[in-house]
Amino acid sequence: MGDRPRGTGVANFGITLGASPNSLDVTGHFDTNAMAIMSLFTEPVERLSGDGSLTPNLAVKVTEPDDVTIVYTLREGVRFSDGTPLTAEDVVWTINHVSDADAGAATSSLISSVAGAKATGELEVTVTLDRPDPTARQSLALVALVQESRFAEKNSAELGQPTAVPVGTGPYRVTSSSAESVRLERNENYWGEAPVPDTVTISFLGSDDTAQRAMRSGSLNGALVANPVTLPQFESISGVTVFSRPALQAEYFSLDTTVAPFDDIHVRRAIAHAIDREGVMHAAYGANASLLRGLVPPGTLTPIASQVEVDALLDELKAIPFDLDAAADEIARSRHAGGFEMEVAVMPGTWMELAALNLRENLASFGVTVKVRSVSSQEWVQTIFGHKTTAMFPMSFGAAVPDPGLLRRVVSEEARTQAGGYNFANWAPEDLRTPAATLVDSRDDAERFAAARTVLLRIAEEVPYIPMYQPQFLIVLGEGFSFSEAPTAIDMASGIWMRRLIAE
Repeated sequence: MGDRPRGTGVANFGITLGASPNSLDVTGHFDTNAMAIMSLFTEPVERLSGDGSLTPNLAVKVTEPDDVTIVYTLREGVRFSDGTPLTAEDVVWTINHVSDADAGAATSSLISSVAGAKATGELEVTVTLDRPDPTARQSLALVALVQESRFAEKNSAELGQPTAVPVGTGPYRVTSSSAESVRLERNENYWGEAPVPDTVTISFLGSDDTAQRAMRSGSLNGALVANPVTLPQFESISGVTVFSRPALQAEYFSLDTTVAPFDDIHVRRAIAHAIDREGVMHAAYGANASLLRGLVPPGTLTPIASQVEVDALLDELKAIPFDLDAAADEIARSRHAGGFEMEVAVMPGTWMELAALNLRENLASFGVTVKVRSVSSQEWVQTIFGHKTTAMFPMSFGAAVPDPGLLRRVVSEEARTQAGGYNFANWAPEDLRTPAATLVDSRDDAERFAAARTVLLRIAEEVPYIPMYQPQFLIVLGEGFSFSEAPTAIDMASGIWMRRLIAE
């Protein structure tokens, strides 16, 4: 698995990308790690990069004749890995497949504006939206990984499983798939420039410790680093290079503003003052994260505003500082000056646990009892999707595409209970309804940035959420390999990462 460069190509490239996916069909497993595999053998019509830009792929031309119509003109001469020609019907089937909420598509909430797709020419597909959606093209570029529709329909019951891996047009085809690894070989029918490796082996090793030992032995060429604290172990391996980019991810606490004691703004401010965010960050991430000044990462704002405008907003969003005297003053001003109890459910070994323990220690002298309850990652996820979070709940919120529209999912009334809604603070001020709607309905960047500014400043003022961290997205490569440019999580999901891989 750890073969070194051979001539201008590489016999095999081996990398570990975390846990084994439940499915190799994107509707069954929608996350960065799984899509980093899927996008090597199934491809999008357009390719989305980490800065939000789009480049042609299976579509050579895209037009938007109005706010609710997207027309794709497909590339001629493209064939699937089994030799079957790509047709407009395959693209139509794929778009309808990934947007099918009734069938349980994990991708459907991201493209909920898609009303349908149809073939309007031999190599033309028209997508109709049921409302204006400023990120529809980016979202489709991310999730509409085109499959051969006849194979998919014939194998619908097992699609994505090892017995029925989707057939795509990408540079590779899957030759084996199991809970331990996925192996891909070159697609001899690929229409584009072939990537460096002849074969790719993606393994699922379960832990950074196992991955670094495999890299140290030379049996692995690269690894996605799950826990930043383990990065020094990788850095100590001879020839290893670290590639780091800010993740479009926000770590934060949600405070339910409808229940005591969090219905009191002074309590919410006291809690924000009582967390040593910087100390916890260094313990949890080392140097591989930054403090959030607002609830969303800056990279979600730069696609719709200039860097100067974004920097000015960040200067306005001054995080509540760690100050125990100020925390004591806020508790004294609250309706709970005599103290109170609170519970926080955390995943062990994460920033969540460290922050909750820090809060428990810092608030004890004020008569506040913080109960820290450990939950598994599976329990944590089930709690989120079941909308059964504790009144104070640690969240990790990732942007699928670089855009601030995700803010609506934490401030709107419907986001309190709907699937894909994360308003666990139960905070939906009436005067924020219009800005929240503007974030997802308007196609005017200036309007949308103004709406995002309004929402972010109100969150900073009323503290229904406590912004914590923006982690780094970390990949390490062994000797003999590099990236022409460090990939973002979106670059991984869209398949761009393999295009940037070079053999030195």
